[in-house]
Amino acid sequence: MSKGQLISIIIPTYNRADIIGDTLKSIQEQTNKNWECIVVDDGSTDQTEELLNTYIHKDERFIYVKRPEHLPKGANACRNYGFTISKGQFINWFDSDDIMHTNKLEAQLKSLSENPDAPYCVCQSNWFDKEANIDLGLRSRSIDSKQRLEDYCLYNITWLTTAPLWRREFIESNKLTFDESLQQSQEYDFHIKALSVSDNYAVINEPLLTLVKHKEAISTNIFTDSKIESNLKVKTRVTKNHFLSFSDLGKLKWLEILTLYYKTLLVHQKTTFAKQTKPLIFEALQLVEVSKIRKYVFMAKIIMAYISFVLFGKGYTLVKPLT
Repeated sequence: MSKGQLISIIIPTYNRADIIGDTLKSIQEQTNKNWECIVVDDGSTDQTEELLNTYIHKDERFIYVKRPEHLPKGANACRNYGFTISKGQFINWFDSDDIMHTNKLEAQLKSLSENPDAPYCVCQSNWFDKEANIDLGLRSRSIDSKQRLEDYCLYNITWLTTAPLWRREFIESNKLTFDESLQQSQEYDFHIKALSVSDNYAVINEPLLTLVKHKEAISTNIFTDSKIESNLKVKTRVTKNHFLSFSDLGKLKWLEILTLYYKTLLVHQKTTFAKQTKPLIFEALQLVEVSKIRKYVFMAKIIMAYISFVLFGKGYTLVKPLT
């Protein structure tokens, strides 16, 4: 394998000493041996450093670094920093609780070699419930479509951070980075930015990794203010930057996504954020192909639901998607 085909695997981690070993072992067992694995510690207080040192002592391809203090805490800063110190011509961001199938790197590198115009390769993923010891099958129903950017925005096709293998030159030339201000939807945001540059990715419909569901991976509360702010920031970007290019059905689907999110915010008594979501709904509504009367009725229900909830603590049942 030539030096130019070095693959950099970049893993952010925080207090995962009890499970990251399985991830590192799956990397060691790759059929493609030409890789470096950079683990960026986000301030762990457990035995992560000691564990990594045992791997580094036996295999110099493992690199352990700590997130510089001047960078904000979080996986996004760790991913970005890991990229700056990486040397590979190919990049695979990975998570500290997931498992690579033994042929992941080999299969994706081969796919990119056979598709020289593809800036990245996306593979399928399996989903495994560690607590129940149950294989849940494919994580995503599909990773490909004829309208890739639109369908990814609409969640019709999905993949997570671990699935793609990237050409470094594509990331560098387009200055693609993870938004370090986001605490939710960061990979969704990153992939949309990549797709907006090029959706000509190579596809491997075979699962090449397993996403592990376990207690530590379950978010305790996705409706904290900081996470809602992140979700709204990304939804605003999609509405401002991509909604106009959606098909008629796509526009209607995006309006439904915004509407249901607005309703969920009311249910969770997040009225301030619901108020911020209304302009996005109304902006999308203007471009949906339905009659003016239906638009006015829909808009009235959105407003009435908000007022009713603020005054009486109920009224979100008025909010229904426009079909």
